Amino acid sequence: MRQAALSATLVLGLGATSCAGTSVDIQITPTTVVSVVDARVLSASQLLETMKWPTDLRPVPLSPRAKNQLQGFIFDDPEIAAAVSDVVAVGVTRNSEPLGALLLVGVMDHVIGNMSFVDGLRVAVLANAATANTETARWGLLVGSVAVVGKEVWAILPAGPVVAFAVATSREDIDQLLEAVSDRVTGGQ
Repeated sequence: MRQAALSATLVLGLGATSCAGTSVDIQITPTTVVSVVDARVLSASQLLETMKWPTDLRPVPLSPRAKNQLQGFIFDDPEIAAAVSDVVAVGVTRNSEPLGALLLVGVMDHVIGNMSFVDGLRVAVLANAATANTETARWGLLVGSVAVVGKEVWAILPAGPVVAFAVATSREDIDQLLEAVSDRVTGGQ
């Protein structure tokens, strides 16, 4: 699981730096549609489709290379593949400049081996970086983890049946991304 989580970090890092300059045939457009889907059964793709993005942020498709690596991350590890219901990822830009990336993982089985899916991801990704100083963070009603790793900020936010993993250039950018996730899941409370 540790190797797979590190692969996800690489994918998001590649996606964050290359999302604005790639062309793909699928366009993602921000939406203001409010879903009637109960947050307890919300899938990762439903969460992404129904998120209300902050006005200055724009989701963009990841590069084909990043998408292929993401598929490998999920489906090459049998433990992760068995626990995951769906996965979506987007790059995020502000004024056409890459800002970061957001990976949403729908989790069917919250326990893998002797630890929770979120704890395993947190240990493998955030705690594995030697320079990371991991701390607890709150976005709306939800609590997750955030760490500064080199020049990037990484964060993990358990949001009901979905786990959000974000990489951005600053803590403010992470906060803006994960506040949007929290608002969608909790109804803005």
